[in-house]
Amino acid sequence: MNDLKAKVYQTALTLLKEKYRLLKEERDTMLEGILEETKSSAGDKFETSREMMTQDLMTLELQIKQSKIDLDEIQRLQAIKETAPSVQEGSMIKLGSDWFMLAVSIGQINVEDKKVYLLSKNSPLGQLLLGKKKNEQVNFRGKNHPIEEII
Repeated sequence: MNDLKAKVYQTALTLLKEKYRLLKEERDTMLEGILEETKSSAGDKFETSREMMTQDLMTLELQIKQSKIDLDEIQRLQAIKETAPSVQEGSMIKLGSDWFMLAVSIGQINVEDKKVYLLSKNSPLGQLLLGKKKNEQVNFRGKNHPIEEII
C-alpha cells in the first residue's frame, strides 16, 4: 500500500475512534443526567424534561451506531492491499491538486501537508468517480477534471 494512503487510513481511523469514544462518553453523561433527574423531579415538568432527554439519547444512539459503521467500513477498506486500475471504494484519486478518497464521509483531513477529502461512494462526486480510470475526465460543478492518479 502506498505510504500516503496508509497515513490517510491511519488518520481517519484515529479520528473515527476518537469520535466514537466521545459519543459514548456523552451518552454515559446523559444517562447519569437522566438518573439524577428521576431522583429530584416530580410532575409535568419532570415528564417533559425526561422526554426531551430521551429523545436526545435516541439521537445520540443513532450517531454512535453510525460512527461504529464508519469505523468498521474504514477498517474493511484498509485491508484492501492492491490498487485497482479504476476507481473503486478505498481508492485515492488525484484531481488537479486535490486528493480524494472513496471511503466514508469524513470531510477534509490533512496528511503530510496535503488536503485529502474523504467522501462516500454515494456522494455526487463519488458516483462520478466510480469506475473511472487514470486520465479520464470527470465533470464536476461545471468543470472537467482529469484523473491524474489513482492509488
